[in-house]
Amino acid sequence: MVAQLESSELARTATEFYETELRQSLEATHANEFVAIEPLSRSYFFGQTLSEAIQAAKRAQPGKLSYAMRVGHRAAVEIGHLES
Repeated sequence: MVAQLESSELARTATEFYETELRQSLEATHANEFVAIEPLSRSYFFGQTLSEAIQAAKRAQPGKLSYAMRVGHRAAVEIGHLES
């Protein structure tokens, strides 16, 4: 059986890994791309779209869950637009 984290723990662990280990280098080299992070193995996979990043992670590590985010942004996607 593949070791898995609960979804909230997955998000927390992946975000912490991004902030402490990846942010500086990825924002310089992969800004605006999507990254899927599997924090137990400390593996990460890129895509031009959210779907591409997730599919790259699934191909490399079938059965493992990854947490996806957009490099250099607070959220992976923006839904809607607020008018001021």
